[in-house]
Amino acid sequence: MSNSDSTSVACPVCNNPETHYFVTKNGYPFNQCKECDFVFLNPMPNQEELNEQYTDDEEAAEPAYSKSGSRMRRAFIKLPRFLPYAFGKKTLDFGCGGGFVAHALSYVAKSSSGIDISENAVAYASMRFKRANYACMDFIQLLKTDDNYDFVYSSEVIEHVSDINLYMKTLARLVKKGGYAYITTPDLGHPKVPENIIDWSMMCPPIHVQHFTQKTAHILFNRYGFKIVKFYKHKKPGLIFLAQRL
Repeated sequence: MSNSDSTSVACPVCNNPETHYFVTKNGYPFNQCKECDFVFLNPMPNQEELNEQYTDDEEAAEPAYSKSGSRMRRAFIKLPRFLPYAFGKKTLDFGCGGGFVAHALSYVAKSSSGIDISENAVAYASMRFKRANYACMDFIQLLKTDDNYDFVYSSEVIEHVSDINLYMKTLARLVKKGGYAYITTPDLGHPKVPENIIDWSMMCPPIHVQHFTQKTAHILFNRYGFKIVKFYKHKKPGLIFLAQRL
């Protein structure tokens, strides 16, 4: 696809009426917004198509957690960073997978829960880590619940969703006013991203359908009543930040 062949659509993050062709990988074309740096698939697959990658995910089965020990160690290594926001609080791992972080949080939080769209992942977490509560729910179901949390951890989720605004509405619904969201996602603006973006392993549609920079994150989270209070430095191209709901 050439620039002349690309379709201009409005940016889902900042509503800039014009976005432009950016790159194609694996047969999937991306557009980019010059106003907020957001890069996203155009056309975007629907969520049902994307969910098929996770509902029968091999990660949900025991063999895929052969490195469960190292996953658990990493979860506990992260725990001190969360203490100021999670200690004695109501916490949620939003996109919990096998439940490792939700389990780690259960040792410091008043209550710890995990939510994922994969029934198999939730079954694994429920069987393996009984200190936390787990549920299989999608965004629409979550918007209808009354539950909200002081601290929501959502790692490597936001780059997978077809409707970024539905994700943000759900996140804003889940985080109490004054509470915090801890987000991780690949960082398109990191200096270690290859100059030829096609060579970047994180540019892997249809697994990752969109990409963010710090600028994108600021604009998106401000729109939904959050203030980013800290970006964490990372040697690898990871965008890691803490946002408070105002």
